[in-house]
Amino acid sequence: MLSELLEFYDNCREENHLTYNHFISCQNKKEFEVDLELKTMLVDQTSEKVIEPCIVNGYDGFSGAHSNLIWNWQQNSVIYTLNNKVVIEDMKTRGQVVLANSQVRLSCLAQAAEGSIIVAGEGETNPQKVSLIFVYNN
Repeated sequence: MLSELLEFYDNCREENHLTYNHFISCQNKKEFEVDLELKTMLVDQTSEKVIEPCIVNGYDGFSGAHSNLIWNWQQNSVIYTLNNKVVIEDMKTRGQVVLANSQVRLSCLAQAAEGSIIVAGEGETNPQKVSLIFVYNN
């Protein structure tokens, strides 16, 4: 079963031109027989409200990138950089749009107040000896 999962992961990574450390959702792709102990966190010790973890979302935070994780509440998406890519992930469907226009690592990310424009900046000079800023309509 693990080899099937690794094959699925490798195929998704290759299709989307992602680096090895990117999170790929296996939700609705495979069924696993795993016993999990559900844990909850109390929001307030004096109340009955709890937080139940349901989604793990990852991004590249180890390559010197900064300010590279944005929650777009208008579109219910998370936007982050992953090496030389901008990933826009729908939080309901887990579908991703991958923007791969840079040749080098992207170091920072910003969006317009209404969420319609995303800006990503290269963190180092590219082969043309310049650092580009990419502006995307979202």
